[in-house]
Amino acid sequence: MKNYFNYSIFLTITSLLLLIVIQPIEASAIQSSIVSSKTMIISYLFETEALYLTSTIKTISLIILSFGIFGIAFNFINLSSNRIKRHNDYLESLVKDRTKTLEEQHSQLKAQNEAYKDALSLIQEQKEEIETAQQDLLIKNKDLKEAFEEIQSQNELLDHERSKLEQAKRIIQGQNTKLLGIARNLDHKVQERTKELSVSNNLLLDKNKELDEFIYKSAHDLRGPIARFKGLSQLIQMEYEQDNDISDHLNHLNHSANHMDSMLKRLSNVYEISARPIIPQKISVDMILETVFDRLKTEENLNNVSIELNNEIKEPIQIDPSLLHLIFKNLIGNAVRFYDPLKLNKWVKVKIEIIDKQLVISVKDNGIGIKKEQQENIFNLFYVGSELPKGPGLGLYICKIITKKLNGDINLNYSEVEKETEFKASIPIAI
Repeated sequence: MKNYFNYSIFLTITSLLLLIVIQPIEASAIQSSIVSSKTMIISYLFETEALYLTSTIKTISLIILSFGIFGIAFNFINLSSNRIKRHNDYLESLVKDRTKTLEEQHSQLKAQNEAYKDALSLIQEQKEEIETAQQDLLIKNKDLKEAFEEIQSQNELLDHERSKLEQAKRIIQGQNTKLLGIARNLDHKVQERTKELSVSNNLLLDKNKELDEFIYKSAHDLRGPIARFKGLSQLIQMEYEQDNDISDHLNHLNHSANHMDSMLKRLSNVYEISARPIIPQKISVDMILETVFDRLKTEENLNNVSIELNNEIKEPIQIDPSLLHLIFKNLIGNAVRFYDPLKLNKWVKVKIEIIDKQLVISVKDNGIGIKKEQQENIFNLFYVGSELPKGPGLGLYICKIITKKLNGDINLNYSEVEKETEFKASIPIAI
């Protein structure tokens, strides 16, 4: 295009030079015709040919001049057209950038409007105490809606289909996220349920094992009083046939009956503890201790032992009083029952306190003690940790199942040096 412009200028200048050169030739021809008409007549034919040639050259020069001027004009027009096109492209890019900016602002305003709508829905569900603030927010929301509608009217030419597709994509992504969350939640619940079933199955197996052991040992321990009944009844019959005094045998028979009745009551307590539901209530620990010591008055060794009671709990606590009564009765009763008659100072120390929302019961004594090989079995059913026949071996077993039922624990601490035995039970409570 630039070469074409140069050619046009060259043609224009050349044609102008030719026209300037031709003008003097014509003037000289006219003067020569005036001076000598005779010569003019003679050279008419030659002059006519010269004039024709000059006219031809002049015509060609004018044509070349026209092409040159046309080329220059065409280049100027083309240059102007290119400038206008570049300007139009610039304006078009500005329009595109402005349109893109407006689209982004529209999306932002649309998202803000959705957020305001959600906030408005939440605010509308609030109580009457914030009605004034709710009205203000409604007014603001109305203003935002009007601004949003104005923006929508200014952006009618935007690509609505693409917006719908993007919205559908967001909805699908949200649904996928929700489904993924639901799947994870279900998987977590299945794992928790499986874990709970496993724990329940283990507890059931433990219960079945305890039940089998309970039935076996109950039958075994009840066989002894029944055998004594049979032996005493035969002996009484023999003495009666010989007219001898049978009062001693009847006393033994009555003692065996009382022993069997006590054992059956304790076995009944074991069943009731396992089967009955926990019935917590607000009650004073002092009141429970009072009923416990009333029941322990029948213990023949109670007066031989000094009992030191330290109850640091003055306020009522939330607990099942019957179960707590059995723990106190069995722990204190065992400490009194197995005292050491060879010691001058025989004592039982009872301490009750609350530590970290746990009811802690400590019963310590300086009685006959528990041998090391017997300590790991001391909480088993019908296990007696002494050679002295002073009980059926149910007291500590009852304490164990009660503390377990109340989500607590009980432990034995025995000092070989000081020959002191301590049972410590911990039970979570609500004060």
